[in-house]
This record gives sequence, C-alpha cells and structure tokens, in this order.
Amino acid sequence: MFIALIGSFATAQTKKQKKKKSKEETEKPNIRFEKGIVDTIPDAELKKKRNFYFGERTRKAFTRIDGQTNTTFEIFNVLREPAKVDSYVRKIYYHDAKKGQIITKEGRGQTLNRLLHGPYKKTVDDIVVAEGMYFYGAKHGTWLYQKRDSSLYAKEHFHKGWFKDSKITYYDEDRKTKIKEVIPYQYGKKEGEYYLFFESGNVAVRGNYVFDKKVGLWDEFHNLPGVVRYKKQIQYPEQFYLKNVKPYVKIEWNRNSTVVYRSDDQNQ
Repeated sequence: MFIALIGSFATAQTKKQKKKKSKEETEKPNIRFEKGIVDTIPDAELKKKRNFYFGERTRKAFTRIDGQTNTTFEIFNVLREPAKVDSYVRKIYYHDAKKGQIITKEGRGQTLNRLLHGPYKKTVDDIVVAEGMYFYGAKHGTWLYQKRDSSLYAKEHFHKGWFKDSKITYYDEDRKTKIKEVIPYQYGKKEGEYYLFFESGNVAVRGNYVFDKKVGLWDEFHNLPGVVRYKKQIQYPEQFYLKNVKPYVKIEWNRNSTVVYRSDDQNQ
C-alpha cells in the first residue's frame, strides 16, 4: 500500500509539473534588458488598412478597352471625396466614370472628383506593361514600364508630380509655396519637361530637355490674369544629337495675340 501511495504522489507531481510548464510556455515572457543593451529585433508590422494610402481612404476602380487583338485593363484607386489639386503640377490624373477613362488635367488648384490616389497597374492580355503610384492625382514614387514580353524598357522616379531629382526653386524659399523654376533631372542629366513660372503662378516658359539639350518647340507666355496667351515660340533641334541645327524664333505675338513676327525660313 505504501508503494501505491508513492506511485500516486509521483503521478500527481508529474501532472502538476506539466501543468505548470504548459502555463509558463503560454504566458508572455517578461523580458527585461540590462542597462546598455539595445533590442535590435524589429516589432511586427501593424496590419495595413485596406485601400488606405497616404492617409486617405480610397476605392478601387478600373477601365477596360477591348481591341481587335487584345484587351487592356487599368486597375487603380481613387479618392472617395473630391480634393483640391496642386496649383503647379502640369499633369493631374482623375477617373471619368461616365466615359470610363482616365483623364489628364493641368493642375491649377481646382477641386476634382475621383482623383487617382494609390497604386496603378496597366495590363495588356494579363501582361503588366505599366505600374506605379499616384498621390492626389500626380505620379509619385517609382514607375516601371515594360514591353509585352515583360522586359523592362523604362523606369521613372517621381515626387508628387515632378521628377524626383528635379531642381526646384521658389519665390518664397522659406515657405516653398510659390514655385519659380523646375529643372528636370534624371540620372544626373537634364531630362524631361522644364518650367519657369511667374510669381503669379502662371507659366512663363516651358520646353523639353533630352540628354542636357533643349529639343523641339519651347514656349514663352505673357503674364496675364485669367488667360493663357503665347508670347513667343522658339524652335530647337528636334533631336538632341543634331548639333548643326541652330535654334530660332519661329513666331512671336503681342499681348493681344496679334502676330508681330514670323520666321520666313522654317528650315534654318
């Protein structure tokens, strides 16, 4: 009988120890670091809110174009409420639900509905050909462009509508609300659309750079309230490598849009 009691006591002890051990394993350990020791293990990321980008709730949308040989989809997110756009960004994108299209507008501080905001993807027959991010209707972050064989042919980096490496100066450098000049840079060279603004916010000059060279038509404007009137068009070489082609004034207007000069030689 004594042996049986010992066996019963031992069994009870074993069960008690297992129960205690199981409780210790399930309880959250109280880890305290000694002074001078830093916790280098990152905390688990919080679960991201669905369709929530840059502090704004969005909803998913898409466009579909059925061609003769392929089908093109654009999948993107739009803001749920109308929002005011940037006064300077030249290309603002929003979704026209009635037309079933993405429309491009020039930013003038207007309020637009269904601004693209968040991730964007364009596919042709399920092959991704363009992918990027929008911020209140402006391109933002890294944009990738691929051929239909999935080979990458272009990559662009934006920051709220401008090329990320652009050199931007302001009339009010302390507040940075009135842009003066935007010189586009990509990979260390002037590349893309150049803009010079009047202090009023109107465009003074615009044109394009390719490999540090001015190309194509450059436009100059009069500074008039509420209207856009050309002042001058200057023709630069159509290609950056045409070194023997000299730029010339193609046409010039006065403030009333009357032509005051037109070049006779269009091939100089």
